[in-house]
Amino acid sequence: MLNSKGKYVFSRSMLAVWAGGYILVGISSTLVAVSQGWLRFANDADGKPAVEDGSNDTESSEMTDAEMHKLLEDQVDVIDAKLPRMTDAELLQSTAARECLDNPDEWKRVPFFWPRSDIKRKSAFVPGTMYAENKLSVEPVVFMNRDRKQFVVITHIGKEMCGHDDIVHGGVQATLFDEITARPAFWNLPRNVALTASLKIAYHKPAIADQIFVFRTHLAKMEGRKAEIAAQLEDSQGNLLSEAEALYISPKNATLVQDQTSQVEKIENVFPGNF
Repeated sequence: MLNSKGKYVFSRSMLAVWAGGYILVGISSTLVAVSQGWLRFANDADGKPAVEDGSNDTESSEMTDAEMHKLLEDQVDVIDAKLPRMTDAELLQSTAARECLDNPDEWKRVPFFWPRSDIKRKSAFVPGTMYAENKLSVEPVVFMNRDRKQFVVITHIGKEMCGHDDIVHGGVQATLFDEITARPAFWNLPRNVALTASLKIAYHKPAIADQIFVFRTHLAKMEGRKAEIAAQLEDSQGNLLSEAEALYISPKNATLVQDQTSQVEKIENVFPGNF
């Protein structure tokens, strides 16, 4: 307001209103800067709060592909370390495994999981999602016959793979049949590429969970790019639980799935054998 001499004078109430307005504007600006990431709070070397601007966030947060890969591998190692698993020694003591081991000129062990990279395995359904405590708690043991047309797979299926109480879910059996019947198809079809065309399953008896099971599969017929595969699931006593018939096709389009011929020798060389 103007005084008698024509000069502006401010009352204490006016000054208080103006000061409060400036404070509110400052607080609002700070909150906006924090919410947008332009400003962040951190602790300095003495543990006291410090303020940093976000002008170098992009540069400081960039991670190379190698660093990201190492971080993912470390996380995989931590996850695996927390999962108490069976060992394949228990599977190798089964009757089916002993029969193969006692006949090394006809049977050779090959890995179930391929590729062996933990990172790639974790992104796949069977070696990633299903490979866990109380599920597939140990990597299945696989034996391949010298003719590359017969395979025996020994696995343990845990109690978290059930539909009805203590009974292995039919869908779990179907998934494993699909995974296992692919082996004779993969080894024999052109370019070692096999895609599932059909899968038919007959369930005979309930598969009681938390025990060792044996899958037996073989190439029944092959014509050109088509392979018919037969398989059966048994319990550890040799009782037939279910059977499967599968049809696999090696696609004409070579660009659809990469040629896998070079992988066969690598897979067969994981374990020593007589052939």
